Amino acid sequence: MSWIVNLQNLLHEKPCVLVTLKLVSGSAPRDSGSRMMVAADKVVGSIGGGNLEYQATKMARDLLVNKQSGYQEQKLYGLGPALNQCCGGAVALLYEVFDGSPPSWLEELRLAFENGRPAVLASSVDVPASRKVVVISENGAGGSLPQAVSTAALALLRGPGDSPTVGMEEAGAAGENWWLELVREERKPVILFGAGHVGQAVAGALSPLPFSLTWVDSRAAVFPRDLPTNIRAVRTSDPLDIVSEAPPRSIFIVMTHSHQLDEDICFEVLRRDNFTWLGLIGSATKRRRFVHRLEQRGIESARLEALVCPIGLAGIRGKQPATIALSLAAQLMTNHED
Repeated sequence: MSWIVNLQNLLHEKPCVLVTLKLVSGSAPRDSGSRMMVAADKVVGSIGGGNLEYQATKMARDLLVNKQSGYQEQKLYGLGPALNQCCGGAVALLYEVFDGSPPSWLEELRLAFENGRPAVLASSVDVPASRKVVVISENGAGGSLPQAVSTAALALLRGPGDSPTVGMEEAGAAGENWWLELVREERKPVILFGAGHVGQAVAGALSPLPFSLTWVDSRAAVFPRDLPTNIRAVRTSDPLDIVSEAPPRSIFIVMTHSHQLDEDICFEVLRRDNFTWLGLIGSATKRRRFVHRLEQRGIESARLEALVCPIGLAGIRGKQPATIALSLAAQLMTNHED
């Protein structure tokens, strides 16, 4: 969702060009769907860096000077000899010029995300004028898309398969090709209990990563004022309710100011059948104590194997909050990258 918000915010300020890494053949520095926004004095996002991004930025700024709003152009780049990048593959970039007014399809995508609904963004390519249609459901496309494109968009929405993007040649009117992209929130749900020094560092480390973080604490004035869109701060006197409300396959991280509260949270999590991971800050001694006490409270020994304590990768040592956060983030990315 970040590119949607970034584009909206930038267009409220100034004209820009949206550069989308559309299709990838072979090895490339970023995946299909990566985007950057180029204004006359600002670049937001990335399509992979290097000479590809340099050339794309230059072309985007030329378009800002020479082309009218709504113009679009698709350009193919070989990443080997042509751009002197070691990836060696090839990519297609789509350039779209906006005059500073957010288009309606962008607002439709934002609303779909806020309502937790996946959407397909259908882009007409190989034509000079930008045209996009957002497909959210059976009624989402209406008559605004060619039948073949609408059918393919709905199929992608129901079951994307291995690829979140589909190219359709000659699916519309003569010479009008379409690119279909499944746009949805890919962040894994993380419930972080505790906003102390380590909790602050963990939240900061996880915020740019593919996680949706619910950050829980009972104390006032512990959360930063400006939080990224993927972090929701919850102040509550009964954090155990958050455990029961967490979505299936959540990742739980426990590091509150109270050992008893830590134990109670772990107890409630271990009673669930559908969580992905449970991490508790502390030493191996703390884990042994917790295992013993949780067994006395009725948690089976086999289920207690799911309690990870200490947390973090063994190869990253140190007790500073930033080090713990780095180690934990690396552990989560290693264990839950799918």
